[in-house]
Amino acid sequence: MNEENMTKEMEQHINALEGKVIKEIFKTAEGIALLHQTISSPRGDYFRRRLLQVLRTEVSTFDIKKLRSEAGLHESQRHINKLLDLKLIETNQKDIYVRTNKGEEAVNALRALETELGREEAGKIFSSFLGFNSVRFFLRVYGVKKEVDHEKKEIKFTPKEIGKLGLFLPRSIEGIAVIDKLSDAELLIYEDDGNIYFNPKKARGFYKYLKALYQISLSLSDPKMSLPRKLSGQSRN
Repeated sequence: MNEENMTKEMEQHINALEGKVIKEIFKTAEGIALLHQTISSPRGDYFRRRLLQVLRTEVSTFDIKKLRSEAGLHESQRHINKLLDLKLIETNQKDIYVRTNKGEEAVNALRALETELGREEAGKIFSSFLGFNSVRFFLRVYGVKKEVDHEKKEIKFTPKEIGKLGLFLPRSIEGIAVIDKLSDAELLIYEDDGNIYFNPKKARGFYKYLKALYQISLSLSDPKMSLPRKLSGQSRN
């Protein structure tokens, strides 16, 4: 077997493995989207993220309330509960909190995305509040193998192609909402020629971030993250 054939076989093998990972992330997208919305929420100047960063050491409720006041928020217990639900932080004694290994991994995932895309581009994703249908739709588009337009450095999809990729959604109105959210995040971009474009660099960065969240979710006893309050305030789209 010559070197060229060996390279092609290796690429096919890697693509097959990547395809399996995409399918697994798609199946667990509800929990992954919840984790994403929890740690990336821009409310209160990214209060939950700041909490995770501060809680690398033990912090009291009193000090957390000071952080809350600095962030201009009226309460902090709801945010603490969300982090506790996902086992990103823990409390070993009354009114003392510290982050877990998963909490550290979550912070690292956010940092890695910002390093890959830049803070401004990552911020567009965070402020879009992407729900699980947006994550699933993104994965459907990302899993399609198409040639990159080297002049524009983008991948082009016609409205018809995008429509077919959204057939898994129960209602067409949800498809519109999902595409709008992905457009707000600038993961899908509308242009005047009537087509929709996909930036492969930004898409790759976001996909690597989703893979990191998927790995965090696997460390839970239930990979689908079936927690008591998991749907509280979570956006479907």
